[in-house]
Amino acid sequence: MKTVITRISDGLDLGCRTGAGICFIAMLVFISIQVVARYLLQSPPTWTEELARYAMVWGGLLGATVAFKSRYDPTLVKAPENKSPAVMFLAGTLRGLTVVMFLGPVLYFSLFGPNMTPARGFLGRSLVRTADTLGFPMIYVAVAVPIAATVILIHLAARLAGDQTGIVPTEKET
Repeated sequence: MKTVITRISDGLDLGCRTGAGICFIAMLVFISIQVVARYLLQSPPTWTEELARYAMVWGGLLGATVAFKSRYDPTLVKAPENKSPAVMFLAGTLRGLTVVMFLGPVLYFSLFGPNMTPARGFLGRSLVRTADTLGFPMIYVAVAVPIAATVILIHLAARLAGDQTGIVPTEKET
């Protein structure tokens, strides 16, 4: 039986997969409009370049959550396979700690700045900045960073709770 955190992780993964796909399709559409307008009409709209960039940011960050969930994320050291339970536990613990050590500060500084002031955090600063050509608040783009970090931490919690997504069975197990 799946735990609640695993079900939440699976639901988030489905949403992130869908969102990443939509973002990459949107990026392709915006780039196509830009190319056609630039080379055929000699009058490229500036908004297509900006929207393509923002779609790439969202698609890449949502895609990173999908890669982490399915265990296709890049790693520096290959995890040991078919080792003793103690070695596997240690490897999993180190892997989990590195994820938390990296994403913890990302989440903290997304929300807070010096002296725990939210207005000086990454999101607070993005709230007062606007996009160059479109004029909407940059927080709509910047919020992708803490969302992706939070989803990856939820996937990590599900993995610690026993989520087996992305684990390829070994010859012994098949």
